[in-house]
Amino acid sequence: MTIEILAGSKALQHIQDQGLSPQDIKLMVGASGGPKWLMLSRLDQYLAEHFLPNAPQKIDLIGSSIGSWRMACHAQKDPLATFKKFENIYMNQRYETLNPVEITDFVNVVLDTLFGEDDGKFVVENQNRRLHIVAVRNRLLMNGRSNISQAIGLLTAATGNLVTSKIVEALYPRVIISQDGSHAPYHKRPEVIELGIHNLRQALVASGAIPMALEPIKVEGGKDRWHWDGGMVDYHFSGPFNVQDGLVFYPHFSPKVVPGWFDKAIPWRKPKPKDYENVVMITPSHSFIEKLPYSKIPDRKDFVKMEDEQRETYWQSVLQATDGLVEEFHLKLDKDRLASSVKPIELIL
Repeated sequence: MTIEILAGSKALQHIQDQGLSPQDIKLMVGASGGPKWLMLSRLDQYLAEHFLPNAPQKIDLIGSSIGSWRMACHAQKDPLATFKKFENIYMNQRYETLNPVEITDFVNVVLDTLFGEDDGKFVVENQNRRLHIVAVRNRLLMNGRSNISQAIGLLTAATGNLVTSKIVEALYPRVIISQDGSHAPYHKRPEVIELGIHNLRQALVASGAIPMALEPIKVEGGKDRWHWDGGMVDYHFSGPFNVQDGLVFYPHFSPKVVPGWFDKAIPWRKPKPKDYENVVMITPSHSFIEKLPYSKIPDRKDFVKMEDEQRETYWQSVLQATDGLVEEFHLKLDKDRLASSVKPIELIL
C-alpha cells in the first residue's frame, strides 16, 4: 500500500456510509513544508484535472507557507496548467549561496510566472475557491528584521512553546490575508487583512518568509509590522476547522501532523482527534516513504547536503514515484469512493 486515507470520526462515518465525493468538500488545507510539497505535486494535478472540477460548490482554501502557494494555484482559472508550471520552475531552481537576496529573486520569478496581473486578479476574485493565506507578524517592541532581533524572538518563542503554544501566538500574532476579509476557516477571528490584487504577492511572500532564511515583508492593509512564515503558528494546522456541514479535505505530504513550527522537537504536541473529526487526510504511507531514495521526502536541507545534479535527480525520482500514489488514489476512488480504504485518523495523531 502506498497511500493512506485517514479520517476523523465524523468524516470516517460519512465515507464508510456514502464514500467521498467532491461535493462533500467545504474546506481544503495546505501545510507548510517547503520542498516537501513535491510529494503532492502530481496529486494536486490529478485533483485539479479530475476531482475538483466536479465540485461546483464554494470551497475555502487555506494554507501557510508553501501550502498557501498550492492553494493559490488551486484558485487559478486553470489550476492544472498552473501546477505544471510551478513544478517545472521549482524543480529547476539553483543557488550560489542560498542567501535571502538570491532566494527572493527566485520567488519573484515564481510570482511573475504563476501570478501575473491577469492570473492574480482571477485568484483574488474567485468566489468559488476563496483563498486564505496565513502569516504571522512581529509585535511592535520586536519589530526588527536583523538576525539578532530574529534570534531573540525565536529563542523566546521556542522556550515558551515548551510550556504552551499560546506563547508563540502572543509573540507572533496570526494574520490571515483573505478574500473579503473573511476568517471563515477559523472559529475565532484572528487578525485579518483583506486580500486583493494589490497585496497578493506580499501575502504569499509573507506566508513563506522563513525566519533567518528569508527577508520578511510588510503587507498592505495590515499593521506596519514585518510579516513572517505562517507555519510558525499553523505549520500543519491543529484545528478545529470552522466547517459545520461538509468535510475538510487535507492532502498531506507525510503521515505526521505537527501543529506549529516550534512543535517539531516536541513529539507529544499533536492535534486532538476531536479537532480533526471532520477531516479527511490523503497521505503517503510510511512504507512508501521508506522506499524513496534516501528513505525520505524532499526538504530544504537537500540544497545544502546535495549537489544540484544529485538533488534534481533525487527530486525527479520522487515525482515519478508519486505517480503511483495518484494511480492508487484513483483506483480507490473508482472502486467505492474510498469507503473500504479509509482508516481512523487517530492512527497518526
